[in-house]
Amino acid sequence: MGVVTGQPPEPVLEGRKPGDPRLVSFNQKRLWYLEQLTPGTAVYNVPYIMRLTGPLNPNALREAMEAVIARHESLRTVFLAPGGNPVPVVLSKWRLEFHCLDFRSPTATEALAIHETEVQAKVKAEAARGFNLARDLLFRAVLIRVGENDWGFFHNSHHIAVDGGSYDVLHKEASLFYASIVSGSRISLPEPPIQYGDFALWQTRYLSGSRLDQLSAYWRNQLAGAPPMHLPCDQARPAVLSGRGTRYFFSPSKDGIRRIGELSKASGTTPFRAATAAFAVLLGCYAGADDVSIGTPVAPQARAGMESAIGFFVNTLVLRINLSGQPTFRELMRRAHQVVQGAIEHSDLTLDKLVEAVRPPRDAGRMPLFQVNFRWLRGPIASLHLKDIVSTPPRAVDSGTAKFELSIEIDAGTGEGCFIEYSTDLFEEETVAQFAADMETVRHALVAEPDVPLEKITAVQEVRERIGRRRVGHCT
Repeated sequence: MGVVTGQPPEPVLEGRKPGDPRLVSFNQKRLWYLEQLTPGTAVYNVPYIMRLTGPLNPNALREAMEAVIARHESLRTVFLAPGGNPVPVVLSKWRLEFHCLDFRSPTATEALAIHETEVQAKVKAEAARGFNLARDLLFRAVLIRVGENDWGFFHNSHHIAVDGGSYDVLHKEASLFYASIVSGSRISLPEPPIQYGDFALWQTRYLSGSRLDQLSAYWRNQLAGAPPMHLPCDQARPAVLSGRGTRYFFSPSKDGIRRIGELSKASGTTPFRAATAAFAVLLGCYAGADDVSIGTPVAPQARAGMESAIGFFVNTLVLRINLSGQPTFRELMRRAHQVVQGAIEHSDLTLDKLVEAVRPPRDAGRMPLFQVNFRWLRGPIASLHLKDIVSTPPRAVDSGTAKFELSIEIDAGTGEGCFIEYSTDLFEEETVAQFAADMETVRHALVAEPDVPLEKITAVQEVRERIGRRRVGHCT
């Protein structure tokens, strides 16, 4: 990033020195406090499952996972609170919870039935099982055998220890360790250049003084006066959302994903920014608004060492999209491009600091600044690549919870495993299914007519009018 004129140089992200304190990051502190409100909740679990086919060695897989955990402090950190504030403690002695279950059956028909009932029930129960942040190793796994060479590999962690990019690192390293173990030639990978604790210390020093002031000023200006979004829902809104939720899985049109990619390239932007613009149009239709704010995960500015570390690096930022003035979709893509670019350039400010800077009106029943989270992924999380084993991409597992009113995740790389996670306090499945269908309809219409004002695109107006009629008399 370099030196900013008039500011002290950015501290170097490097290993902690003797005597340096061990700190939690700002994101970790926020999750820790949320966890204290509902201890043991699964809301911030990060569960995935993948299918493994071939002559798997379960003991070697366990050893490989243990080797990765031994390398990365974030996976074996617990959080104590001697003075009421979280203090990270890295465990020197720990045990990986790694269960092996055998659901093989004599007949293929019985095996299929078991796979659809007992296995799914087990996976869902594991996904919904919370972590004790003061005691538990923050990674656990279950290996489920459903055939001679057919396995399901489930693992779960708490978001306070990992983000999506962390699993890319975990799976890559576990694959290397597995290959060495089964071949009998043990490898020794270079030590990670940084541990997550190094990042937490660096962040504390970096997000202070003039740099914090600069970032805070940007976000105050960007989000000043941003209105809350009121989506029509199916139940009366409770004073506080319970966190209960579920996921509605859907398959977007691969041709539609391809076409928005082509249009974005021709318009000088990226597929994510174009997709964000289209999603903003849909939210505008549902909320009856021309000023919408969308939460999205954005990695902070990359620094040396972060790419090979495991931890909770990603920030959730707010993209405020202005739909006013009868823009065309191409114009809206330009607006979204600028908004996303600014968010990326100021992505070091964590969500808790962002909220402190903007100071939006507080409502216990709503997330401050945004209610909907949107994720447009370029591809799935990297899978395990084990010797002599064929693996599927990891698939997110429904833990029966919802972090936000609505969260949309679209894997633009494969078009598979896409879902809407929604609060069951607010929405019925039928409503969410219609939302998914409208999302496809609106995106297709916008891509087909990118130079026509939104008000003149028939599909957009039909969705707006239908939702407008539904909004009358429904909870907001």
